[in-house]
Amino acid sequence: MGETPVPIKVMGRAVVAALTALAAVLVALVAAAPADAAATVTTRIAAFSAGPATVYRGNAITVQGQAQRLNGRAWANTGTVKAVIYFDPDGAKPNAAVRTVNSNAKGLIRTSFSASVSGKWSIRLVSAGSLKASATAQKYVRVVARPSVTGPVSKWNCPSWAPIKGNKPSKIYHLPGQRYYAKTTPELCFSTEAAARNAGYRKSKV
Repeated sequence: MGETPVPIKVMGRAVVAALTALAAVLVALVAAAPADAAATVTTRIAAFSAGPATVYRGNAITVQGQAQRLNGRAWANTGTVKAVIYFDPDGAKPNAAVRTVNSNAKGLIRTSFSASVSGKWSIRLVSAGSLKASATAQKYVRVVARPSVTGPVSKWNCPSWAPIKGNKPSKIYHLPGQRYYAKTTPELCFSTEAAARNAGYRKSKV
């Protein structure tokens, strides 16, 4: 007696099922390979700072740090990498990405923002190639309004944001462009005429 033949239709189904399962395994392996390769080298952002700690509204806040990678037991510069600056403003949604920047060839990250509200700043490195992602802690920067009255920056000069010169003995204030403005040595400087008048000063007649 001869062997009972296996129906071709049954064999075809078995082969298709086996090939489908093998294809699924291969797809999973290929998909996993890049992720594994991208997570082999530890990184960090050294010397992170955001500041100054207290800044007048409208002045610059500088956010910076040094991107580094672990090389054996030592840290080395990463070279050019991409970083995202995050800001958590007071009373708003935390950790919003506000800018993406590239470091320089030595891994230095540095960028500036115009101060508007107080909040917490941080930097996150984007995973690329063999470098893992990493992030800093948050640094708080307090933003305050400029005072309306301040002292001079030198014997003859007021700061640019408070250019009105106040002469304390005479209680007279001088505006830029007036006759005696350049010859007046200020004891106080005012940002507005209203601030000068509120301090008891009157405007120079010439």
